[in-house]
Amino acid sequence: MIIGTGIDIVEIERIKKLSQNNRFFTRVFSAGEMSLFEECRFRIETIAGRFACKEAVLKALGLGLCDIPLTNIEILKEQSGKPVAALCGAALDYAKSLDIKRIHISISHDGGLAIAFAVAEGD
Repeated sequence: MIIGTGIDIVEIERIKKLSQNNRFFTRVFSAGEMSLFEECRFRIETIAGRFACKEAVLKALGLGLCDIPLTNIEILKEQSGKPVAALCGAALDYAKSLDIKRIHISISHDGGLAIAFAVAEGD
């Protein structure tokens, strides 16, 4: 059963400007995500896509940007490269309270934009 959906789109140039401040990374991304960025040499499209995905997951949970720390939502990848959302802390607690079992995500970028979609699923 679908409990919520979320979509977000960001201008890659906006994220590029934000990423020039190291506080942006520490406030938004986990250590696991930072490792992923190191692997791709901090490719700005990847960073922008992960940021958009965090906001899409928030929307799928029915939350706003200030409701939980963005570091509670990790956008990692499986060995195949498929993106995967992992929740921890307040995000995980909230998802459990809604009986959310899985979050499906998709990320894309083109033409200076990054877009992400999330579906929160329960049993």
